[in-house]
Amino acid sequence: MASRTIAPRPGRVRLALRRAAAHLTRSSARWGYIVFVLCILVYAFIPESWDIAGTVREFFLILASVAVGAIVLPELPSNLWSIDVTRVRNLIPDSQRQTLARSLIAAESDDSRWTDLVWSKALEPLTTASRNPWEYTVDMDYDVDVYPDRSLKIGGTVIPVHSVAVNQKSFRVLGKPGVSSVWLTIARTSSALNREFLEPACLARELVPLGDLHGAAWQDAVLSSCQVELFIDGIPIELVAEAVSELPDVVRWRLPPQFELTTDRVRVHIRFDFHIAPEIASFPVMFSGYYCAGITDISMRLYDEKQQTELECDYFVGRALDQNPTAGTTESGNGVYKQITFSTGKDCILWPGSGVMFRWRSAV
Repeated sequence: MASRTIAPRPGRVRLALRRAAAHLTRSSARWGYIVFVLCILVYAFIPESWDIAGTVREFFLILASVAVGAIVLPELPSNLWSIDVTRVRNLIPDSQRQTLARSLIAAESDDSRWTDLVWSKALEPLTTASRNPWEYTVDMDYDVDVYPDRSLKIGGTVIPVHSVAVNQKSFRVLGKPGVSSVWLTIARTSSALNREFLEPACLARELVPLGDLHGAAWQDAVLSSCQVELFIDGIPIELVAEAVSELPDVVRWRLPPQFELTTDRVRVHIRFDFHIAPEIASFPVMFSGYYCAGITDISMRLYDEKQQTELECDYFVGRALDQNPTAGTTESGNGVYKQITFSTGKDCILWPGSGVMFRWRSAV
């Protein structure tokens, strides 16, 4: 899928002029101009000597008035059901389109409360996302690799850990109003992680406590033991690590200041390598800040060479009733790992707040 540029929406004055021009040059208006000119010519050249000259002039004057009405007055075209997107945008103001949409929903239901909820909680958020393309990703592929029972040396201490690698790939828009720079985050606490979820500039984030370390010691340990990478359309981006005392529970990796955020939809690949405590036996994946459109695949591979662990997943997703995702597809990678995959199938929309919880436990 090649990147594409999303055209900016025109200003109000320009949009009003465009709509007026489209209205005055539509097919029925062009016929109105022809009829009007012919009527005026006939009116002007009717001989005064005719006995019925006055009556004929009145007829063509009335016909010319009808032609003017065809030019300037709004119409309900006979081809309303096949009207194209360009004519809808040029002829119908945004507010009127919303009113029309609500009326169409109301025509399908006798329950006014249901109609209001369908519009305000379903269609309106989706149409808003259509106008704000950074609010949805396309074809999300999310892979988690867990390597249990590893060790990590921090300072002079060796601690047991599970090592984790996360690869997140999707097509998304990085540029958005009011955001001049974006970053990736590793957080120490759940509260710090939740605050990063609320940051429009945060593209992705992971929770990495690292024992009882905190403050600068935790930040130093994250910088030395964790790795964060970003690729845009296959090109690696050199990130700038940021650990400041004002934010002791987060480390951020920013895009360089000279990187220009555009409204192109690009292929974004985010990779986290980090470590979690050995007592942890679950891994959540949640898409809380955007819609996922197209195909969404989420997989976990557990590298258990002894094959003594069972891998499970539960999913909590918002989607249409007739779109049933598949989950629990477990594979064994030649005795090296176990894998389980969740997939929506093609042409699906997952709502923000959807996700998957992976769990593993001993099989012996």
